[in-house]
Amino acid sequence: MELSRLLRPVRTMMIAVFAAGFLASAFTLMAPIAVTALASRALDATLDAPTAWLCLAAIAVGFAASHLIVLAATGRAHIVESAFRHDLRSRIAHHLARLPLGWHTAESSGRVRTIVSEDVTKIHTIIAHSGTDLGHALGTLLLGSAYLFSLSWQYALLLVGWLVACLLVFFLGMLATPSGSIEVFTEAEKDLTSSTIELADGIATVKAFGMSTSLFQRFSDALDRYTTASYEWMKGPGTPMAVTMALFSPAGLLIPILLGAWGLDRLGLIDPVLIVPFLLVGVTLPSGLSRVIPLAHLLAQGKDAAERISALLDEEPLAEPASPATIPDGAAADIVFDDVSFRYSDTAPDALHSISARFPADSVTAVVGPSGSGKSTLVTLIARFWDVSSGRILLAGTPITELASSDLLSRMAIVLQDGGLIADTVEENIRLGHPGASRAQVEEAARAARIHDRILELPDGYDSVVGSPGVHFSGGEAQRIALARAFIGDPDVLLLDEATAQADPHSERRIQEALGALARGRTTIVIAHRLSTIVDADQILVLDEGRLVESGTHRELVELGGTYAAMWEAQQ
Repeated sequence: MELSRLLRPVRTMMIAVFAAGFLASAFTLMAPIAVTALASRALDATLDAPTAWLCLAAIAVGFAASHLIVLAATGRAHIVESAFRHDLRSRIAHHLARLPLGWHTAESSGRVRTIVSEDVTKIHTIIAHSGTDLGHALGTLLLGSAYLFSLSWQYALLLVGWLVACLLVFFLGMLATPSGSIEVFTEAEKDLTSSTIELADGIATVKAFGMSTSLFQRFSDALDRYTTASYEWMKGPGTPMAVTMALFSPAGLLIPILLGAWGLDRLGLIDPVLIVPFLLVGVTLPSGLSRVIPLAHLLAQGKDAAERISALLDEEPLAEPASPATIPDGAAADIVFDDVSFRYSDTAPDALHSISARFPADSVTAVVGPSGSGKSTLVTLIARFWDVSSGRILLAGTPITELASSDLLSRMAIVLQDGGLIADTVEENIRLGHPGASRAQVEEAARAARIHDRILELPDGYDSVVGSPGVHFSGGEAQRIALARAFIGDPDVLLLDEATAQADPHSERRIQEALGALARGRTTIVIAHRLSTIVDADQILVLDEGRLVESGTHRELVELGGTYAAMWEAQQ
């Protein structure tokens, strides 16, 4: 069971607080036992001062010890749970860092946020409360029943029979409800959370299109499913739960206690004074169960959350070599595809078919082709977003799978269309390319990327936080910051995914100037959609349906009159 496996580090603590809850229930019984003794002695006219004080002391000790034990156990459980939640989130974060970059591009950010934030939180109740509550509930029921049976087995049997009948009503009601209703509810709740996050992330697009986009429709559908699931749960599991809670309440328990006392007294089977302990103890017997029954829903949520967390932690991380190879200093950073094929899953068709190509060092290679031809797939394989299905990719003569991923990525800079800015200072955004860089190096990289002057116009210059009031960048400016990040990293390999796609004519000119400076002396690979931007490339590779169909310079490919020539003609 995934939940049990996930909770293994805190299992000992949960057993300990369960025992503490059970012990607390024993102290809880001291008060009604002492009150019963007081009532009996008072009715028999045998109550004296020492006995009265002893009973009052027992009541005080019982109440105090019970509350202190529960508070201490619950407090300890919360401390352990907080540490567990911290460690679990850290574990998830470290695991996310080890997953292939392609997993992150394919996975919904809403799902990841739900797992890290909400699913981890849903386990809180199981760790922090269930142990104490279950221990106290079971102890109250068992010890209280034993005490009542010692007073009158007929009266106790009547009361326990009532409780059993109530539980039978509950379980029969649960069995009569549609199977999987709780799972449907939790799944609908998860979908609503994910859709809400996606809606918030895409709110600008949604508003621009009058709230009629498919994104809003997904949110609306998720909300409808959640509402329907809520109604079904209330009509299904919610109904027997509500009925059972009412029958377990003090008002509900007065029925068997008072009617039982009246009937048994009429039969001469009990002394009327027994109504006192049965009132005091009897109404508390299911009190723990009253707290435990609602836990069923929280346990179901925790189980569902644990399955999602475990599924994430079970995702295969990027394989790291046991003894990483190293690339000699000064080695030419040429890249070779040796009969590379790739598919995204075992059941999916090949996205790339037997690609063999060389990307020479100190040159610019453009990768072009129709939409869906495999351009982005080919380039991301170089950075090990995914591992190839067959064949191999070599950097400076070394298979990239034999390099430590940190070493591989430190030799590369990837500039995507959106710039990839984070909510931090501009300086830190640039410093991502070289965490130990000085302010002078950051400014030098910004000048090289033709973005220094724009940064100085910001309210706090390089210390301005991206996204704060007055600190916003256009698409072209964001790409120039990404280029500054590449400059400061001084990579051997530069991977560009249509780096001028979001730029206006002025920004495009500045970006092209920066790219020209950045590409010198590096292995540069460019994904291009506008062929006019890569006419001067040293070589152009043309992909179509995952196959390398043409290669050469712009002039050679135009003269060839094939796929590239048709694309060039279409863009004129």
